[in-house]
Amino acid sequence: MSGNSNNSVGKIAVYILLGLIFGGILGESLGWLFGYIGTFMNAGGEDNVVRNFFVKAWELKLGYSESGRPMLVDLYMLQFNWGITFRLNIISIVGVAVALYMMKWSRNR
Repeated sequence: MSGNSNNSVGKIAVYILLGLIFGGILGESLGWLFGYIGTFMNAGGEDNVVRNFFVKAWELKLGYSESGRPMLVDLYMLQFNWGITFRLNIISIVGVAVALYMMKWSRNR
């Protein structure tokens, strides 16, 4: 397999990352909108069922201690905190699916 393949690992990773970013932005926007509609229509307030279905995130935290703080790496002269959190919701998964479809569609051009 050559390095100029249409579906290289790097290209797939970029499309997945873009899908996650745009899906996260869209999810947060819809969460704000559904929260506002729920408050306006007196349908459970900001914490309503529709908002929670689309926006409630599943979190995976790596590099965090049991107290919830990022892991501290102390090298005497240099200290830094290390931690990463992945937040996935329904809309971010839809964003990844749309991004991968766009990648497939753009391959023929």
